[in-house]
Amino acid sequence: MTTYTAPVKDMQFVLHELLEVSKSDIPGYDELEADFTSAVLEEAGKIASEVCTR
Repeated sequence: MTTYTAPVKDMQFVLHELLEVSKSDIPGYDELEADFTSAVLEEAGKIASEVCTR
């Protein structure tokens, strides 16, 4: 049986290197620092991997 591993590093790269979300003029996006988004994506990845194994 295969297991799912969320591509957290790839998502972090897209958010912070390509889109530069913390520099955006969109209200609230300035609060999306790398540490915060990393924690959120890690936990979401854990949930997704649990759901995919059922």
